[in-house]
Amino acid sequence: MAITLGPWIGHTTTSSVKIAMRGEEGPRHDRGHFCYGAVDVLDMNGDPVQSMYCHLKDYYDFTGHVVIEGLDPGTSYRVRCDTVFHEDDAAPPVQQPVPGPVASDKKARTGRFRTAPDPDQQTGLRFVLGSCRYLFWDVGLFHSDAAKGDKAFKSIRALHDQDAIDFTLMVGDQCYADPLNVVKRASTREEFYARYRKTFDQPHFQDLLSRVPNYMVLDDHEIRNDWSKDKLDDGEGLDGVFEAAMNAYFSYQHLKNPSTPRGQYWYTFDHGRFPFFVMDTRTQRIVKPQYGQQKTILGREQLNALLEWLHQNRRAPMKFLATSVPFFPDTKKGTDKWAEFELERSTVLEFLRVERIRNVVFLSGDVHNTSFSSMGCHQDRSFRTTSLVASPFYWPYPHSSGSDFFQSRTIEYMEWSDKARRTRDRIEYRYEGVGFVPDESFAVVEIDLDEKGRAKGTAKAFGRKGAPHPDFPSAYGF
Repeated sequence: MAITLGPWIGHTTTSSVKIAMRGEEGPRHDRGHFCYGAVDVLDMNGDPVQSMYCHLKDYYDFTGHVVIEGLDPGTSYRVRCDTVFHEDDAAPPVQQPVPGPVASDKKARTGRFRTAPDPDQQTGLRFVLGSCRYLFWDVGLFHSDAAKGDKAFKSIRALHDQDAIDFTLMVGDQCYADPLNVVKRASTREEFYARYRKTFDQPHFQDLLSRVPNYMVLDDHEIRNDWSKDKLDDGEGLDGVFEAAMNAYFSYQHLKNPSTPRGQYWYTFDHGRFPFFVMDTRTQRIVKPQYGQQKTILGREQLNALLEWLHQNRRAPMKFLATSVPFFPDTKKGTDKWAEFELERSTVLEFLRVERIRNVVFLSGDVHNTSFSSMGCHQDRSFRTTSLVASPFYWPYPHSSGSDFFQSRTIEYMEWSDKARRTRDRIEYRYEGVGFVPDESFAVVEIDLDEKGRAKGTAKAFGRKGAPHPDFPSAYGF
């Protein structure tokens, strides 16, 4: 029997791939007849490479994944997926190679992927950055969020066919669980599942996820608008809502990401020579600290992990930090972005400057406006960092305009001002932004490596229909 959703190509390395899918409840599920995903990976000639089963559990809305290992770097493969049903005492072995093929149903769904290149052979990187795909209204011929919102993914697939995209990075609000803010909000696990099923069942979205490796991280609308951890303590009884939201998020988004054994939602991955740290700016966030707490966007453990990761990857040709809300540029209204967490933003900037970690690029979304910015430091002319913001894939309401942002701004913090770290003084950072496209858009990011391993990048804003956006059609260099 065919899977109901998928295959979704997730975390891909030089030698492995995560493949996720959704099955369904069988007719004898209540009598111990359970659903299993059956996956075959084939080479491009159709010859079998590896086969594997996974248990598609009802606790995760019948989603699950396999990890196929032992693949060759920079190589294309095909995928076939379907489902089988077995009683518990006759269940197939899961998460281990088995003789194949196992996806034998004629209606098995297919996909394909390419493993990451050998770092020593890598000459560049090309990926898509985007966020915020709204889906709610459907009034037949007059308006359909599903049809309009799906166009961006059709366009990304077309760009991939023209010049292969290594992966897509979606940095929040892939699913709007609260589309009308205070009404029609998902509260139960089944309500969250229903929103995800509809979101992931759109044809072009599904097609893209079956052919291009994908990474995701949540923002607020996967839970509730402007979500922060301290909302669990405000007496509104949101513990059950949060549990249901995170179960659905894990089932449909996080299961494709690199594994996080400690259960956290931030994660790291490398694509060849380029390392990525994908932050969780929601589940550890505290806006109104109680006694003994501090205001935070990352939390202590995640912040320390980020700083250690930066140190470990300091010599990489370019480092990428993904954050669902912009590190910069700053908005003129709202208290939801990094600008409202001055201590942590200053800490990150100070660490980059004092440790002389260069070629760091922030990737974000959220603000329904696409822009590209560069930040320098008055006291340290060698300091430079970049921010690429891409949002939204689709939003049927008015967008943020350029006038909603401080398009250029100087920000000041008291930081270490000498190499010996004995003196603290006022340190001035200034960013300059361009673009500020108030429309549906996503960014294509391209990095080139020269013979000496030095990286140069460009970012270009594309409209939902796949053409360079007329408001800012040129490539931004960094």
